[in-house]
Amino acid sequence: MEKVSSAFAGELKKAGVRHLFGIPSIHNIGFYDALRGEPAMTHVLCRHESSATHMADGYARGGAGPGVVVTSTGPGAAYMIPPLMEAWWSSSPVFALSTNIAAGRIGKKTGVLHEIENQSSMFAPVTREQFCPRGAEEVIPMTRDALRMMREGRPGPVFFEVPTDLWDRDCDEHETADNERGVHEQCEGDLDGAAVILARAERPLIVAGTGALRAGIGTAVKALAEVLGAPVVTNAEAKGVIPEDHELAFGNAARRGVVRDMIRSATAVLAVGTRLRNVDYARRGVTMPHLVHADFDDRFMDRNFPAEIRLTGSLRAITDGLRERVGQASGEKSWSSEFRRRLDEERRAIADERDEPAFVDAIRRALPRDSSLVIDNTMLGYWSEYFYDSYREGGLVTAKGSSIIGFGFPAAIGLKLARPDHPVAAVTGDGGFFYGAQELSTCIRHGVGFPLVVVNDGAFGIIDYLQRLIYGQGHETSLINPDLRSFAASFGVPADRVHTPDELEQALASSLGTGRMHLIELEASFPESPFVRY
Repeated sequence: MEKVSSAFAGELKKAGVRHLFGIPSIHNIGFYDALRGEPAMTHVLCRHESSATHMADGYARGGAGPGVVVTSTGPGAAYMIPPLMEAWWSSSPVFALSTNIAAGRIGKKTGVLHEIENQSSMFAPVTREQFCPRGAEEVIPMTRDALRMMREGRPGPVFFEVPTDLWDRDCDEHETADNERGVHEQCEGDLDGAAVILARAERPLIVAGTGALRAGIGTAVKALAEVLGAPVVTNAEAKGVIPEDHELAFGNAARRGVVRDMIRSATAVLAVGTRLRNVDYARRGVTMPHLVHADFDDRFMDRNFPAEIRLTGSLRAITDGLRERVGQASGEKSWSSEFRRRLDEERRAIADERDEPAFVDAIRRALPRDSSLVIDNTMLGYWSEYFYDSYREGGLVTAKGSSIIGFGFPAAIGLKLARPDHPVAAVTGDGGFFYGAQELSTCIRHGVGFPLVVVNDGAFGIIDYLQRLIYGQGHETSLINPDLRSFAASFGVPADRVHTPDELEQALASSLGTGRMHLIELEASFPESPFVRY
């Protein structure tokens, strides 16, 4: 009879899982024993559970299936929580697998190794659901339910814990399950009424968010925008939902200046796959007149802007349905050409007065059009959110769900493993890099290679900037770093030190050509965030 561990691994394989990220421990070695018998799935041995979770998140965002992270009970499980917070708010389908103490001892408070009371409750705020089998017969049905949940509706992480003594139990005979992705193209709401609002609007605007990116509807959004003549703005993660050299692409909606003027000029708004977060929209003084809000469900509707019409369900069905209807009701029109001219002038003026856009442009020139740039929450990352042109869905990968630092490097590892033939680069700061710098060993162990730009200014730069902006001076933000080239070399990773945009562009282009892991230390200071002025 098959063991629970083998049957569980088989369910993951049938669901299309090809990589898992984790660390073996006393409580999960039963599962690791089963993994030895599944050569179709590659385990990526990591050096910290938080980094492993970010890798699984990056892998999931790469579109190769769910990102699976494996940790132990108690402390190991708890290290997943901050990265899962990021995955949760960024709608990333991560399967967070942990263990628990023996089923019969759970809740007894007898002092078993790694015991924690009500472990799964820690994950309730940051996962779609928590699955906690307590008998061998429950593991496989719950596994199928968890995997099904990840394929349906709003993407997001799930938590799954298995008591350590269940791994080696015999598994009851179970029928094979069809784990193929189901097609659910239904939607609820007044599509006809929404189409009338958009078709009749003098100045329609489309706001596309992370949900639109996860649903893969960039082509549909672009088609709808072209019929309406509607400019498109996005949040940072969704940049590239339509290529940002398209005449209707206006980039990050958080921008001041021309972008904000344009948003304020709109007479009707279609918000698709976006929470319309306070941090992105409401606090910036914009309005959303005649709002049509389309999302997977109504969980985040009417939080900051009241919707005139709510559309829920399949974002593809909603967008295609609107396209069909407005195509019948309206002719092609455009109102954004003057804003486009002003935006181009504004961009040139900012580049004349600031050094940061030159570094962003250097990265853009070095990377192929179909590449992905993974950024951390660091100064150069913030400038990239505003001024890096993304030409494809997933062209800019960010940690804006929770604005965590330490995301960029490990997430890029996961993304590169998900799409090994896809050009990937990452940008992080010296502060964020050392949250997971030891994962250079993971790259060497598994043959993962991409250019990693570490901006070394010897500080938590954004915090120092905010302290100076608000209180006049910084405090406790200076960092002491090792020599980064020597540090990288100790792992067998080549490294360069650059100072100028031209040097950065050359180092990136050379690194991409090798296919190897390469650290590029950018010794530069970016003393001002773009948020306040731009």
